[in-house]
Amino acid sequence: MVKHDWLRVGLGMFIIAFGANIFAPLLPAYRLGAGLSQSQVTFLLAIYVAGLIPALLIGGPLSDLHGRRAIMRPALVASAVGSLVLSAGITGSVAVLSAGRFIAGAAIGLVMAAGAAWLKELSTGPAHLGARRATVALSVGFGLGPLISGLIAELLPHPDLLPYLMHLALLAVIGPLVWTTRTVAPQSTPRAWFSRSVFSGRFLWTVAAWAPWVFGAASLSFATLPALVADSVSHLIAYTGFIAAVTMGTGAFIQPVATRFARIPPAVPGLGLTVVGMLAAVAVAVTESAWLVVPAAVLLGAGYGVLMVSGLREVQAIAPRSELGAATAVFYSLTYIGFFAPFALSYLGPLIGYPTCFLIGAVVAGLSAVPVVVTNARSTRPVRTPVQSAPTGRPTRIRDGD
Repeated sequence: MVKHDWLRVGLGMFIIAFGANIFAPLLPAYRLGAGLSQSQVTFLLAIYVAGLIPALLIGGPLSDLHGRRAIMRPALVASAVGSLVLSAGITGSVAVLSAGRFIAGAAIGLVMAAGAAWLKELSTGPAHLGARRATVALSVGFGLGPLISGLIAELLPHPDLLPYLMHLALLAVIGPLVWTTRTVAPQSTPRAWFSRSVFSGRFLWTVAAWAPWVFGAASLSFATLPALVADSVSHLIAYTGFIAAVTMGTGAFIQPVATRFARIPPAVPGLGLTVVGMLAAVAVAVTESAWLVVPAAVLLGAGYGVLMVSGLREVQAIAPRSELGAATAVFYSLTYIGFFAPFALSYLGPLIGYPTCFLIGAVVAGLSAVPVVVTNARSTRPVRTPVQSAPTGRPTRIRDGD
């Protein structure tokens, strides 16, 4: 197997994630230029979850059955089709934009489970290396996409067209590299469409209990916070792209740190960072300061990055190889539920106040760490050896560790 095949797979994950998130900084353009409401644009941000989750749940098991490349190829095609449809939404049609976002979601859904499992198989080294590479590839794509598209939309004409054409051009270069990458032959043993490992107590309490916070934290950072300070920002599109890049970029750069927690599950500090990030979001909502959005984005992005790699690492430890794609798909599906957070806040914020919403979020994120700590404590608790009889007939208690 070629030494750097994992890099080609990583590039494939990067370019599809890049295309999926170039939409984020264009929210102000659609809101101001096409006259769409905040609820409509946040709905367009979230609608691709409707395409993503079914694609994840189908693509993950299919990659276990037919190989990872068999799923990566249609993902590349779907990514191109999604950008083509979105470029046709230049008129501001909600129906066309929704269709494009749905297809883009299907593309990222296909690639996330298959790509992460593929990188796990191609990576030699520490057990967490494949998970870290998958998270970095996705995070860099999610971060660079909005940064570059925001600059293009701010500085060049046709902000709702040129970013998608740029993605298509990059896809034409990277796509052939991934298309011909060697794949690992799937195992011939029978396998289920739904991984049984996701019903284990370990998965439910140490992964599923907090998984929506992965993209819940990230999407609130770049979809909700910039809108709260829109009146104090002169170049809102570029600013939104910058905040998205800071969020996702922090998530990528924190990966080496996220895998060095030895005594505590990395999900705990990840949720801790999310709590602090939500408190920073409270300050943003109260002061409406554009400068405070930056540290909030760093904190929420760090929480996203630590939680993502923590979940992937845990899934890869729990699931057998024959069910790895299916189990990864379930984890990713749970994380993307968080993408509905900005849409929910677009209704709840005006009703009860954005500071109250963020405070509630901080409390919920903190409580989400409780089952992780409890489950980890139970699994690491030393087992006491029962009373044994000594040769003299007198009972002797064997101490822990003897």
